[in-house]
Amino acid sequence: MKVRTLFYFLIVTIQLAGATPKLRERGTSILREIVSQPWVKSWKSATLKNIRLISEKPDLHQPLNLPPVWSALISGPNGASGHLIWDSIGEGRLVEFSLDDKFEVKGESGQAISGVPSFQQFPIPGRDLKPIASGCVPTAAASVVSYWASQKYPSWGDHGKNSPKDLVLRLRSKLKMTPFPDIDGFTANRMALAGAYPSELLKALKAETVAYNLPIQIGFGRFTFSLFKKEIDNSRPTLLSCLVRVAYKPQLSWPHQVVGVGYYEIDDVKLVGVMDNFFPTNHKETIRWIRQDAFRSILTLRPSEEE
Repeated sequence: MKVRTLFYFLIVTIQLAGATPKLRERGTSILREIVSQPWVKSWKSATLKNIRLISEKPDLHQPLNLPPVWSALISGPNGASGHLIWDSIGEGRLVEFSLDDKFEVKGESGQAISGVPSFQQFPIPGRDLKPIASGCVPTAAASVVSYWASQKYPSWGDHGKNSPKDLVLRLRSKLKMTPFPDIDGFTANRMALAGAYPSELLKALKAETVAYNLPIQIGFGRFTFSLFKKEIDNSRPTLLSCLVRVAYKPQLSWPHQVVGVGYYEIDDVKLVGVMDNFFPTNHKETIRWIRQDAFRSILTLRPSEEE
């Protein structure tokens, strides 16, 4: 363990040595471009605070080896907040941001689907009766199922009789969930985490469409921005797998499943807007905007008449 820890400290030291200190100031210009968008008018006075150079935790149990980044909190109107992350090398381009608020995102540079339910992971009893997280895969899937239940297929949500948690648990029961001990501090109480492969989710959702006799075609493959944009333009949220930092603990990173609801271009960067199920915010409608290169797979759901 000592050798491994020393190895990662060496990697981090080398990465930090390559970081450009002058890029610290890039955050302010990126923020100015963000708040200049027509849908963010109320945030024009926003400022940055707590600017830090952040590296991935050197002894992370499952490291992604993401490079160091500049990270800052956004101080918005009336006590509102957000976060901003940008590259520490190269041109210091935007990596991700969020503004904890409700917006109607629409403009020449992109748009987002409104009305997609946002659910957060929650503890459930594990086999040993100790709490374990519901997991990002079924929790994200429940958001998309709820969206389609409200839009076209009420039977998929049991006509509103079941709670969001009931729906998450139903989907979870159809997945092969793998527990992971939280030895890195992802959760406040070190609750065990739980994961599942997106390919397993594909099987589970196909089984759901058969069980509920739903005319929905489900597709799965490598993420491409063009395909994602097509789905959003047609008001169809997607399920996305990605390799990302934890928004409020950027020193931690993991493979994650989220709901894709929008796209936008800022700072010459193509961004994917997601509902993140491990991202507590004051507004459920808050979108986390992440650069497209973080995404690996995309699962699409299309009513058959829209193929």
